[in-house]
Amino acid sequence: MSKREELRKKRQAQTRRTQMMVMGGIVLIAIAVTSYLIYQNTRPIGEINVIAKETWPEANGKVLGSPEAKVLIKEFSDFQ
Repeated sequence: MSKREELRKKRQAQTRRTQMMVMGGIVLIAIAVTSYLIYQNTRPIGEINVIAKETWPEANGKVLGSPEAKVLIKEFSDFQ
């Protein structure tokens, strides 16, 4: 192998090492930013409010909800 080829291979190896280090740095920065953003979104923003369950009266097992409701939904089905 000639001296010129050896120098060229050394430069190529150095260029590859430099490229790999730059890509590794970019990946580490991306992982750090992603981790920070995930950490910020996992904390609760405020208090957690628990809604109390209400029990509604059932008439013959066919009605569910408040009798004073403004909307009445009737469902008709034909199972043949």
